[in-house]
Amino acid sequence: MQFSSFNLIIFGFLVSIFTFTSCGDDDDPTFPISLGSGVTVTNTFQSTAFTMGTEETIEELFQVPAGSLAATANVGNATEFSAYLLGLYDIEIDENSISFEVVAQQDDPNYGSLFRVLEPATFDRYYFTFDTVQNVNGFTSSNSSVNLRIDSNSVLVVEIGEDYDFMPGQSFTITLN
Repeated sequence: MQFSSFNLIIFGFLVSIFTFTSCGDDDDPTFPISLGSGVTVTNTFQSTAFTMGTEETIEELFQVPAGSLAATANVGNATEFSAYLLGLYDIEIDENSISFEVVAQQDDPNYGSLFRVLEPATFDRYYFTFDTVQNVNGFTSSNSSVNLRIDSNSVLVVEIGEDYDFMPGQSFTITLN
């Protein structure tokens, strides 16, 4: 059997269609965070003024039982941690980002006297431990005083530091990739 020029053109066209359609299938994109994943948030604080430079759990600072201020939720389409940490932050996690908003008011009994611009060597850390492996490879932050540390495929640490304007209404978003 001989191939004519026409048959070769048709064959080449079919090969290219199959090649490009298999490469262009974006029906199953991989997001940094998987919806439905369980996640637990815990908090630590480190400051030369308040903790003598050591990283302490928030429970130690508030003198409450260990782990009592941790919270667990499933990643979805609503705020995962509403009024987390005795009414300090609303924390929203979705497939591409982690967002914080200070919801405590100026006269809040736990935080009112602590509102300020954070000093050098001060770190407010939020550990997000997921029950499954996530696909976070990097990030950008909407606030230069907020960083993300990727401790493992299932542990992300949001680190708020020097020059953060810790005030009611303050918010930031970490965009994940």
